[in-house]
Amino acid sequence: MASHRMNKSPAVAQAETALRSLGVRASFNQRPVGRGRWFADWAGKLADSDVYVAFTGKSPDARKVRLLLDDWIFDDVIDDHAGKVLQGIFSAGATGVTEATLRTRRSLLLIPVQVLKVSVGMKRYTATRKLPSEDELAPWERALTAD
Repeated sequence: MASHRMNKSPAVAQAETALRSLGVRASFNQRPVGRGRWFADWAGKLADSDVYVAFTGKSPDARKVRLLLDDWIFDDVIDDHAGKVLQGIFSAGATGVTEATLRTRRSLLLIPVQVLKVSVGMKRYTATRKLPSEDELAPWERALTAD
């Protein structure tokens, strides 16, 4: 059976470093998924929550990646920002470089949704999902909830 090991992308390496700084020994399993694309994921305990983190990239040297965090999806995350995004989220919103908030908004003026915003320097990343009930929020999400 051929090995599917590949060099870790800069985004994945940054994410592992960021998670280590948060006290978690995370090792992402990165593998090719065809046509030069790759996928890397990790699941474990972080911020009193069971967390799933994954990245996808269009090529091994992609400068932007997709970040999946539980049921949140951030598109076009600059590879150099991947770790900072995670640090901001799991540091309850602020690290001095990164800011993260979770708020409820209305989509199309009718449908309530939650918006997770993370700013890294001047760059802002957002992810949106259907509004869950309060008891469905993970502890890390509750820590970011702004009234």
